[in-house]
This record gives sequence, C-alpha cells and structure tokens, in this order.
Amino acid sequence: MKTILIVDDDPMVLESTKTYLELKGFNTICAQDGDEALKKVETANVDLALIDIFMPKRGGFETIMALHGSIPVIAMSGVSSHRFEPLEFAQSIGAERTLSKPFLPDTLLEIINELLKPEKT
Repeated sequence: MKTILIVDDDPMVLESTKTYLELKGFNTICAQDGDEALKKVETANVDLALIDIFMPKRGGFETIMALHGSIPVIAMSGVSSHRFEPLEFAQSIGAERTLSKPFLPDTLLEIINELLKPEKT
C-alpha cells in the first residue's frame, strides 16, 4: 500500500483529502507545515507528497525544493494572480504536477495514479 503525505495548514483540506485517499486504498500522513512534513518524511516511508504552497513556518516552495528528487510532489494552491502564478513556479522548482484549489477528488486520484505508476523497463 502506497503512503501519501498531505501537507496543508487548512484542517478541512487535510481531513477531507485524508479521508478520500484512505477510502481509495492509500495510507496517509498529514502535516500542517513544511517543517512538520520534512520530519515525517525522515521517519516514514513516503511515496508521494501533496503540498500546499502557502503555509506558516516552512512554506510549500521551500518544502518542494527540500524534497526535490526524493519523492514525487504535487503542489496545490488556491492563490493566483496576473503578476505571479505560484503553481507554475512550484513546477519550475521541482513539483511534478500541480492542482488549483478547489480540485475534484477524481482529478487528484488520476494524478496520483499517474505519478505512482511503475516505470516500464
């Protein structure tokens, strides 16, 4: 069973995403900021991380850079503007995929399955 780390400072997002992914057969670990997330990655076998961009303490950008190359990352955010697109920046620093909040649960599941699909040799 694959383990997904969900990182978001919004308890409602954490709980609803956790519940949905567990119903779909995944183990989940939750963190409310990047510092907590990085500690959990050190102590657990995490297969993929779903990371919010804007959080207290260590934010999503720093967390994505710290995890780059170790596990696949999906960046998520509900913030966007004409001057700065945080999800595009997140992808440029290492996020494999991005999701704009609010997102459909089935869209999240599709991206997760795509990223966790075994490599063909």
